[in-house]
Amino acid sequence: MLSEKTEKEKMWIRLQKCGGCYLLGGCFAIWLKYRYSHAGSEELLWLLQPVAWWAGHLGRMSFVYEKGIGYINHTVRFIIAPSCSGVQFFIIVMLMLLFAFVHRMGTQKKRWAWMLFGLFVAYGYTVFVNGIRIVLAVELPLFLARVRFCVGWLSPERLHTLIGVAVYFTALLFLYQAADAAVCFRERGSGKDNPDIDTDMHGNPKGKHRYLIPAFWYFFIVLGVPFLNRAAADNRAGFIEYAFVTAGGCLGVLTVLKAGKKLLHGCRRA
Repeated sequence: MLSEKTEKEKMWIRLQKCGGCYLLGGCFAIWLKYRYSHAGSEELLWLLQPVAWWAGHLGRMSFVYEKGIGYINHTVRFIIAPSCSGVQFFIIVMLMLLFAFVHRMGTQKKRWAWMLFGLFVAYGYTVFVNGIRIVLAVELPLFLARVRFCVGWLSPERLHTLIGVAVYFTALLFLYQAADAAVCFRERGSGKDNPDIDTDMHGNPKGKHRYLIPAFWYFFIVLGVPFLNRAAADNRAGFIEYAFVTAGGCLGVLTVLKAGKKLLHGCRRA
């Protein structure tokens, strides 16, 4: 009972300190999600234009803007449409950086500064990651066609979804760990104890949530929000298939990362 009470008290203190940031960030995310859920290419140029520029330079492709459609590469017949803008990933990154780290800032001024910083990071990181995703979405199907790789259930649409899930989820995991490492370094450098942080016996912040927190925000925005607002009810079969492909893609990413981590530890011991 004492432990439960302490956790409740900590949560209440956290809400008192960070409630304004949480409320403003949450309202902005809701507005952004509602505003751009059915937006056209003109309304999303603030994301589509830099993404098309970055993807074009990265993949050595040329994208031409066509009003009402988006950026088109006629050679490979690929369109960077509003649905490919990455606005959903932008919301996920923004919310994750806000709710996972703002309470670890020491003062109110630093909390608002982190919130603004997280907004700029979310925008830049979205452009960077989405450009990589687009290049892979163009090149990988062409490569699989050249090597005559064919799996019955792996349709072009499912492959496109899997590429997006793998790139976005992997990028989210890496960003969380990078942000956590940076904040931990800052906390150790300040020499001040932060009661909001779980520490191990050596006083180092624990990294037990390095997978859970990114996964929560990814699934909540990608699958949870459409389910809650009944958008999934319009195409239940399609939503169920998309949910399974998304979950399978995320599980595959975690499996590869876990295996890579074990392999790296094995090589270091050898």
